[in-house]
Amino acid sequence: APPAMAAVTASPALARPQRPPRALRKSGARVSVRALRATATAAVAKYDTVIVGAGVSGLSTAFTLMKDSPSTSMLVTEARDRVGGNITTRSENGYTWEEGPNSYQPGDPILTLACDAGMRDEIVLADPDSDRFVLWDGELRALPKDIPTAVLGTFLTWTGKIRAGLGAIGIRPPAPGREESVKEFVSRNLGSEAFERLIEPFCSGVYAGDPAMLSAEAATGRVQRLEPLGGNLVFGALMAQKEAYDAAKLRGPRDPRLPAVLGQTVGSFRGGLKTFPEGLAKKLGPEIVKTEWKVESIARKDDGTFTLVYSTPQGQTTIEATTVVMTAPAYVAAAVVKEMAPAAAAALEKFYYPPVASVT
Repeated sequence: APPAMAAVTASPALARPQRPPRALRKSGARVSVRALRATATAAVAKYDTVIVGAGVSGLSTAFTLMKDSPSTSMLVTEARDRVGGNITTRSENGYTWEEGPNSYQPGDPILTLACDAGMRDEIVLADPDSDRFVLWDGELRALPKDIPTAVLGTFLTWTGKIRAGLGAIGIRPPAPGREESVKEFVSRNLGSEAFERLIEPFCSGVYAGDPAMLSAEAATGRVQRLEPLGGNLVFGALMAQKEAYDAAKLRGPRDPRLPAVLGQTVGSFRGGLKTFPEGLAKKLGPEIVKTEWKVESIARKDDGTFTLVYSTPQGQTTIEATTVVMTAPAYVAAAVVKEMAPAAAAALEKFYYPPVASVT
């Protein structure tokens, strides 16, 4: 073959048929369109699974997939220059603080994942006996932890305590027979005072959302299910405890690696929450986790597989995947899938993301 043949290499420009380079035409060399297409196809990397978004959801999915199906080829892509999504841990002058989420509920699934990824010794659990406070009427008031503190504490007035107690045992208006908001559910069961002093600050801190707009089932599912489970919150809580006990018996002994979780507590890591996504990314490795890869478009092919186009530090990159997992924010997903799935994009665009500021 003429030396000029070496100039024909795989590149994005070969994605469509082109005329042979002038040097080849002059030399009489024949370059078929089929050969050009074959070269272009060889340049496109193919994966079983591509996960868009390297927050906790995306990295957890990838790590679990790698552990349970090691032969699966995958890629995790993140538009930012770091992993972790909204988790933003800062350290300065000997202090560590969070500018995004500040803790997690230490259930066995997340603790198991942390242990599997080699972070057992980094897990930190808060003292369950320590108080949590709400600022009300210029005073920090401790949240009730048990019946004595609920009765004797200053968190609620006596009128509010009586209303909450009666509602908890079922002396309250019946359920409306439709999905309730957080505000409706709590006010009906525990009274407006308990809602204003307990749940409204909780919703602001956790969801940065309006409790009058948040679904009780979606946002407070573990509490919301108690009423239909037992007829009221107290009996529902007793039945939920029995369910948990029966489920634990069926599961068998708890994983001995997991730390004991005592009482109502929250968890973090010694280096802050960023330890978790960074640890997962480290286990997956840089060949799987790619930062500064911004997905531009996703198209579904006739055979059901997907073509993804990315903007990367190395330029535009096209890859193919059998399965795509979207863990990016709804507004990002909407823009990416608009051509492929306009109805889904329209639904995703309706999600509201409230602005949140961290004051340090």
